[in-house]
Amino acid sequence: MKFIKFTIKTLLKDRLFLLIASSILIYAFIPVFSYFSMRQLQEISITMSISLNFFILLILSIFGGTYTIWRDIERKYTFTLLHYPVTRVNYFIGRYLGFVIILLFITLINFVLGVVAIKISASFYKSDLPILWFNIFGAYIFSFLKYALLLACGFLFASFSTSFFTPVFSTIAIFLAGNSIQGIYDYILKSKEHISNFVKIVVKVVYYILPNFSAFDLTAYAAYSLKISTQSILFSLGYFFIYLMVVISLAVMIFNKRDLT
Repeated sequence: MKFIKFTIKTLLKDRLFLLIASSILIYAFIPVFSYFSMRQLQEISITMSISLNFFILLILSIFGGTYTIWRDIERKYTFTLLHYPVTRVNYFIGRYLGFVIILLFITLINFVLGVVAIKISASFYKSDLPILWFNIFGAYIFSFLKYALLLACGFLFASFSTSFFTPVFSTIAIFLAGNSIQGIYDYILKSKEHISNFVKIVVKVVYYILPNFSAFDLTAYAAYSLKISTQSILFSLGYFFIYLMVVISLAVMIFNKRDLT
């Protein structure tokens, strides 16, 4: 618990975090930008609001979360902290949960600002589609889950890396791969063109190893008021918890064996 509070306190004083968090001010310009979309102000403002939340959480996950562990090790903070009666597991989990709480806090602030921006945009031109606030809130919460999972991947890379660049670029690579793997899987497995069985097997293996971030993207459901299947929600939640447990457990095992002196 002390490392959760410690992480939150240090983040709120961190200039990098404050610089990234200040991006929420862009929400003030969403009604202006959506005004140029002619008759789809509501749909565009919803899409832009959720996309801005994606962007802020992505930058925080990569350059905030991953950087924390690397900085603690590089500056010997962990060496000092672990002299106190705390275990490496408590330190590692506490650091991660502190960041997750910050991500959730930022997500909720973004949601409130997004509601204001969407209401202003929708007032300019009435859409034929209703605004389903539950779908929009769900899109924000699932984006939080997506970046909590990406953050866990960043912590996994930081648990064994001795360089700042390795966990940062590995996390970016995981983000890109996790967002595109569903499209690649569907193309290879459902394509009518001749594709060798070896390629299909490789794609299947990679598909089940990489995190599938497309499962957490509800932007289209929010923007176009589509019905969200309860089954898909439950499947995504189950997938999130199982994948998170595997990644964090692996990261803790590696961090426990790492030489921090």
